[in-house]
Amino acid sequence: MLRFCTSLERLLERITGLAGFIGCTAMVIMIALIFGNMLSRYAFGLGAVWAQELEWYLLSVMAMMGIAYAMKFDDHVRVDILSSRFSPVGMMWLNLITALLVALPCALLIIHYSLPFAETSFHRGEGSPNSSGLPWRWIPKALVVVGFVFVATESVRQALENGRRLVQHYAGRA
Repeated sequence: MLRFCTSLERLLERITGLAGFIGCTAMVIMIALIFGNMLSRYAFGLGAVWAQELEWYLLSVMAMMGIAYAMKFDDHVRVDILSSRFSPVGMMWLNLITALLVALPCALLIIHYSLPFAETSFHRGEGSPNSSGLPWRWIPKALVVVGFVFVATESVRQALENGRRLVQHYAGRA
């Protein structure tokens, strides 16, 4: 059973790594696009609404993929005043409990409420209110769902990791 949990943990870690890669790639493309937009606007007096909207779409990708990736490396906001006082075993318990009772339920709740929002946008064919804007307004809305699927995945991975580490800790003491 422990071997299965470890394998599942590694698979989920790769999935979260994929989210980080996608977010990082979106950031690089967004920076290049912003530079190109700025250059074309100030050097040549040209601007494109679709390019500015694409920046917004790429920012959505970057932010929504980055949440799970930040969780993976503990680079997220946490109340360190409390957690810094815990022992390593206490931190494992805290991480296990917060993954199962805070992060996972919140992610599932956000998925539950944002999925109909994205579906409605997709079925309506919602696009930019600007005539030269992008026609796929549902993409950033769907990214909320996708991003929190990655958060749920990372929450399960953290619960498995901390549960495994606690089992190993208490088995080593016996």
